[in-house]
Amino acid sequence: MKVSYTPVPVRQPVPSLGGSRIRNRPLLPVLLTGPGGSRIHDGLLDTGADDTVFAEAIAGLLALDLTQAPELQIRLAGRPQPVRTRYVPVLLRISDGVGETYEWTAVVGFVAGPLHYNLLGHAGFLQFFSADFDGDSQVVTLTPRPSFPGQKI
Repeated sequence: MKVSYTPVPVRQPVPSLGGSRIRNRPLLPVLLTGPGGSRIHDGLLDTGADDTVFAEAIAGLLALDLTQAPELQIRLAGRPQPVRTRYVPVLLRISDGVGETYEWTAVVGFVAGPLHYNLLGHAGFLQFFSADFDGDSQVVTLTPRPSFPGQKI
C-alpha cells in the first residue's frame, strides 16, 4: 500500500529545506471504531514513537471507557513532562483509497491533552507492517508482515 506524503504549510521558511514553507509529512487517515461508532483521524507514521497514540478526546467520540484502562506515563517529543496515557483495544482501518484496505484490532494509547499529531508508532501499528519511507519521491510503502493480526478487505 502506497501512501503519499501530505504537504503541511509552516509559518517560517525552513532553512534545511532551502527556504520552503512546506514540510511534507507521512500522514495517513485512520478509521477508528469503538462502541460509539467510527471516526477518521490523521496519524503521523512515526518510527520514533514506541506506541500508537491518539488524543484522549477521540476516545470520548468513540464512547471508549477509559476508567479501568491500564495507564502509563509516557514521554512525547516536545513535551517536558510525561503524560498520562490509557490503553484500550480499538478497531483500526487504513486504505490507500484505490484497492488496498487493512483492518485489525490493536491496543492503542489515548493521551491526556491535545496532540499536534496522532502518532502511528511501533506498538499497535508499525509492528505489523514493513515500512519503506522514500523521502525523494515522498511516498511510504506499507507491506503487511506475517504477524499482521487483521485482514485485507
